[in-house]
Amino acid sequence: MVSTTHRRLRGVLLAHVQTWRPYTLWYVGLLGLAGAGLTGARHDWWRLLAAWAAPTIGWLGGHYLGDWFDRRLDAIGKPHRPIPSGRLHPTVALVCGIACLAAVGALAVAGGARTGLVALLAAGGIVAYSRGLKARGLAGNLVRGMLGALALLYGGLLAPGPYLWVLVPFIVSIWAHDTASNLVGTLRDVVGDRAGGYRTLPVQHGNRVAIRTATGFYLLTLAAALVGGLVAPAGSIHPGGRVFYLGLLAVVAVGGLAVFLTLHTHRTDLPVRTALRAHELLVLERIGLAGALVALGFGLTRTAVLLLPILLLTWWTQARMRVGYELGPGPVGAATTTADPATSSPSAAAGPAKAPIDLVPLPHVPEHS
Repeated sequence: MVSTTHRRLRGVLLAHVQTWRPYTLWYVGLLGLAGAGLTGARHDWWRLLAAWAAPTIGWLGGHYLGDWFDRRLDAIGKPHRPIPSGRLHPTVALVCGIACLAAVGALAVAGGARTGLVALLAAGGIVAYSRGLKARGLAGNLVRGMLGALALLYGGLLAPGPYLWVLVPFIVSIWAHDTASNLVGTLRDVVGDRAGGYRTLPVQHGNRVAIRTATGFYLLTLAAALVGGLVAPAGSIHPGGRVFYLGLLAVVAVGGLAVFLTLHTHRTDLPVRTALRAHELLVLERIGLAGALVALGFGLTRTAVLLLPILLLTWWTQARMRVGYELGPGPVGAATTTADPATSSPSAAAGPAKAPIDLVPLPHVPEHS
């Protein structure tokens, strides 16, 4: 009896951890910290804690609500996930999501009217994206990209110093980056999205258009980030922070552009694993981008103390969890592809496609996934 109860509790905990996607949690908190560090304001410890905590809790809430709204789609394309597999009850996911947003609301209101407004916009964006915009092409990607930009703004408004305007080009950069990253994420889900009636950009217009669009947003990311780093006045940044920032930005750019070069190489016949791997690398790359922003405001030493453990933890949790969560516990062959509708035969483009072998339902996700 004890062992049965232990296994049940362990399974419930694993279902929640998988819903959290721990490999994505640290990025948005770094953005909140970066926003707090770039306005030239005094850095009280509780403001920095709130700048990290509120976006992170909101991110968790977004995952719970997103999985709740997507439970019918996941039952078609990803039946191994916690809700459709029965390991997480839909009502529990809904309650957890609402509780997270309520906690964010309380923190935001405590920070003042402006942070409360930003939190309200973020909550509205989470619900709008999950409820319907996710299925409506580029509009959904733009709303999803807005959430990271709002986290940066939230941190800045918690400590609104004389240089709040400095955040403008960085807000553009993060919005463009997260739009591009979210768009890359849709490339691995073409089969399931088409079967579920989700009209994402690659479903509507093909992989080539989606990849080109994502690349354009990523180039805007780098341009806005470069402008922001160059125009930030000395009073808003850490001494020497500009050099650290530009160096980290260069490393980030090399990694990100390599990802998009790979996607362009496979634009007409994209293996699912390649699409997933591209997004995994962007998850690591965006932590570097957020770390560069933190370095601009707080210097390299403090940033390194935060960034190195976060990168290692993100890499480790992705390696152990990501493939199983996204594609299921079965073997995922490198040859499994999401053919570009623009180049597929008419019969292949019409109607729901047959699910590839990596989407075959299995009862449980093993612990090592």
